Amino acid sequence: MQRVIEQAPYIAHCSDDKTATKKRPTDYAVRWPYMQLNRSGMVSWLIFDCDHGDVFRWDAAGLPPPNLIVANRNGGPGFHLFYAITPVCTTEKAREHPQRYMRAIRARMVELLGADPNYHGGGVSKTPGHAWWHTIELHAHEYSLGELNEYFELPREELRFGKVPDLSVHHHARHATLFHELRYFAYSIVNGMKEQSTYDAFFQRLMTEAQRLNNYGSKRGFIDLKRMVPHTDLRASQVRATVRSIARWTWDKYTGDGRCNRGVMRLSKALPLVERQRLAAERTHGERSKATAARIQAACGLLRAKGEALTQTALAALTRLSRQTVAKYQHLIDEFASRVAEPAAPKGEAARQPVIVKFATYQITAPLAASGDAGTSAVQREPGRPALRLVVGGPAPPLDSS
Repeated sequence: MQRVIEQAPYIAHCSDDKTATKKRPTDYAVRWPYMQLNRSGMVSWLIFDCDHGDVFRWDAAGLPPPNLIVANRNGGPGFHLFYAITPVCTTEKAREHPQRYMRAIRARMVELLGADPNYHGGGVSKTPGHAWWHTIELHAHEYSLGELNEYFELPREELRFGKVPDLSVHHHARHATLFHELRYFAYSIVNGMKEQSTYDAFFQRLMTEAQRLNNYGSKRGFIDLKRMVPHTDLRASQVRATVRSIARWTWDKYTGDGRCNRGVMRLSKALPLVERQRLAAERTHGERSKATAARIQAACGLLRAKGEALTQTALAALTRLSRQTVAKYQHLIDEFASRVAEPAAPKGEAARQPVIVKFATYQITAPLAASGDAGTSAVQREPGRPALRLVVGGPAPPLDSS
């Protein structure tokens, strides 16, 4: 129950029905019977909505016990099962493989539990611990995706390659035409941008191309066959949704057809398989070594800034590498330690340095005295006291007895 508070959004959707139209801080949201438990862009709970009355079907299906069971107090059918998992990031910039792995595990568990396949737990669920429901807390263990996968086998994913679509069939469908035109453009540039750029730049490139293609009503004259009126161009939100779908799938999954040389190195298929594997392994090892060296050098800089010693144990703890791995890069540590900044000169020594002064560069001529003597100051003197003269530039004049 404590994890419900910790992993929930700070401002969560909540309500007394499934619409969850209210937004409240977590401490107040738990007082409502329906609440949002998974944060936006992060999945910490696998939630299953079961409409049957078999609360212990997970045991009959050979699945691990859920963390929480939230059922109706009147004993009627319908309950939610909550599995606490290691959080999986689901934003656009997150890695696709963990998300696909999580979706496959969830789909298989939905099938085994007989749960609603259309409910994904991203919105709201029954609030655990609320007075409206009967909450059973079985344990506080957090499952990893691999741990859940040990209880069942995932179906093998089959790659399907379709034929080139006939765009003449979609000559009045704006969404379908934009989708097919834009995805083939994405196929043509994705491999080059993976080597030289980032996903954000790839997304913006597709967005620019989609905005150029979006002239179905203004220039191409697409017709709405139902109402027999000219179509308008697609809205900006519709274009962006299509671009987001194509960009994410193409960046993560597209590798080209069988006529292409796959892989980053673009090795020719004329080479033997063993030779291609050897070259690829050398490149992988080199890239991994560069990344590890960069991590160790960055950790050395942090320890030096803190004034701590550059030991292998401290570097291993900071970089999350093993001490044996850090020991292989001892030459980098020694090289970093030898780069000591030159100490500043002591203040006493700096004070003894000669100071070069350009005398009389900007000379101001002193006014003449009232008696007419050149070079004497016109300052009144007290009688009986000799005066000192300040001479700026040139040889010192002779001092008289006065």
